[in-house]
Amino acid sequence: MQAHGVRVFARRAGVQLQQLLPSGQNRFSTASSASPESESGAHHKQRERELILSVLSTVPSPREARKFLNSVSGNETMRSQREFEERQARLATEEPTVRTPGRLVPGEILRGERAAETRETEAVPRRLTASVFIDGLESPGACERTGKLLAQIQRIGVSPVVLLANNGSADATCGGYRSIIRQVHQLADAVEREGGKARPINEGVFFNNPYARTDLTVDPELIGAAIAQGQTPIISPLMADAELQVKVLKPRVAAAAVARALAQSTSTQHAMAGSGGAFSLLVARLILLGGADGLTGDGDVFHRFVNLEEDYAEVAAACAQPDVLELMRTCLAILPPTAAGIVASVDSDPSLVLKGLISERPVATQQRPRRNQGVARQSQAVRRAGIPSYHPLPNYPFVDIGGRDVAKAADVVEAPTQFTLLRHGFQIQRHTKLDTCNVPRLRSLLESSFKRTLDAGQYFERLRQLQSAGGVEIIVAGDYQGAVIVTHEAVAGAESLPYLDKFAVLPSAQGTGMADILWAQLRRTCPSCMWRSRNDNGVNKWYFDRSSGHVRAPAQPGATQWVFFWYQSSVAGQRTLTVDEIQAGIAVSQKIAPSFI
Repeated sequence: MQAHGVRVFARRAGVQLQQLLPSGQNRFSTASSASPESESGAHHKQRERELILSVLSTVPSPREARKFLNSVSGNETMRSQREFEERQARLATEEPTVRTPGRLVPGEILRGERAAETRETEAVPRRLTASVFIDGLESPGACERTGKLLAQIQRIGVSPVVLLANNGSADATCGGYRSIIRQVHQLADAVEREGGKARPINEGVFFNNPYARTDLTVDPELIGAAIAQGQTPIISPLMADAELQVKVLKPRVAAAAVARALAQSTSTQHAMAGSGGAFSLLVARLILLGGADGLTGDGDVFHRFVNLEEDYAEVAAACAQPDVLELMRTCLAILPPTAAGIVASVDSDPSLVLKGLISERPVATQQRPRRNQGVARQSQAVRRAGIPSYHPLPNYPFVDIGGRDVAKAADVVEAPTQFTLLRHGFQIQRHTKLDTCNVPRLRSLLESSFKRTLDAGQYFERLRQLQSAGGVEIIVAGDYQGAVIVTHEAVAGAESLPYLDKFAVLPSAQGTGMADILWAQLRRTCPSCMWRSRNDNGVNKWYFDRSSGHVRAPAQPGATQWVFFWYQSSVAGQRTLTVDEIQAGIAVSQKIAPSFI
């Protein structure tokens, strides 16, 4: 019963669970789960039902399910993780370069702290890990909900490392010290009551190292020993100085030190200290549970997704939680680029946070809101025209403006239903002409992403012709690690139609959130857009989740089978596609010659 929810993952991913686990081992029936004999049978069954429902509610795609199972089983080989480690080895032999404070690079704080390593084989098993930072457990029931979340994370095969922050309610006095210790033990007890295993760690984790680049250092041995025993380490923000005086650490300083220790334990050749040589870490998430259900801005703006490299200045200018944003930015700059950040409320239902842990998607792409009457009438017209339609998603880039429901009665408290997903991300370049692009790099990106040979002469000539006609927009992420190409196609009787010509991600950038970053930029550039995809394209499930509607072209012997997609804007004043424009766009799309040989 305990592994049932995860076996559903295996069926969706098209793999057998036994293929992912070492021989004779069921990683999802870990020692972290209390045996049924030690508790009432009814309570045990209830916990199992809650875990299964939480896992199933994430609704992962086959690719997400396969990746999660492979990560937990230790079979996941992450290219960007290896590149991060290789880059760290190179930096360890180089002189540090001076960077401005606003230009953080993943892993930069680690420079020079670890000797160069050779990584020809992955000799050490990886343990999937989530760093959980908890900023306050004062609200009623918060400790129990958080304990249930940590126990569920542990029971699906992820090892959480928890840091309990000092949110200002505790000081360095004797009373403040006792308050922190009490909260650590209360949370550990809550985890145990939910069938997990926890180890409170109140002293010995933080210390000042005069030989390190940073004054504050974390001893990873205590953390590794707890994980090796199937326990969740729950760390207090306390440190004894050289005079044995206890200090209460500030949240950002303590969180950065823990993130640095976890990042230094991700080697594929050396086991984590305290693990007995059994494993190193694969840090997947940085989860912050606090008083807010995500990052908000002026008015009613809620940020569902933040690309820190590109969006930081804009979000920080009007962010209502500046300390949270800065903490996440600092820690994600330390962790490998495959790690993502989640900012959620400590009052959130555990299943909501599990969605961000398993599916890697902003919450806006996991659930479809109810349509308003105007959108419903347009969808009916589309159906009458013979074009099937899906419910439209909220306007990307995952920002809702004026869309929250009216507050309920004062005595009704609803659990938060949203969170903010953050990635360290990539800088964005925008081009309207090929002359300003690195065309060879762009061609290499397209061929690597599609794994096919581009008919470069014909394709780039078409783009040059469109430059002087409807227009071309090229969005490049990072150092040509991803790109979106949009053409504005001429449509009879209407203004030009935005057409998504190419959406490409370099294989080595997979797992870094590149697709969501590019999609957010696309929605900013084109509030409404159309595109086509081959009927057998494995990415179509991803397109279905993000489109407002689609139609399949009639089958024709010898011809390519296409699926035509479109999305619409839900913001007043922005362009939306009419039924006639959608039909005309499909006709234009069918005439575009294939780009690959």
